[in-house]
Amino acid sequence: MKGTSKELLKFMEGSDKRFVIPVYQRNYDWKKENCQQLLSDLIDVAKTQRSSHFFGSIVSKT
Repeated sequence: MKGTSKELLKFMEGSDKRFVIPVYQRNYDWKKENCQQLLSDLIDVAKTQRSSHFFGSIVSKT
């Protein structure tokens, strides 16, 4: 398997997308604190006008 990078918005755009979370991964749900940290990171990126920021990896099947 070869990995490639893509901007998050480009990865998610398009009306033909369908995102499914497999049953075995549903127990890894985020708590309120996790969501607050993500929002804080997004705000920080926007305020500092950085051109990019690594939030982690998303593995997808094309």
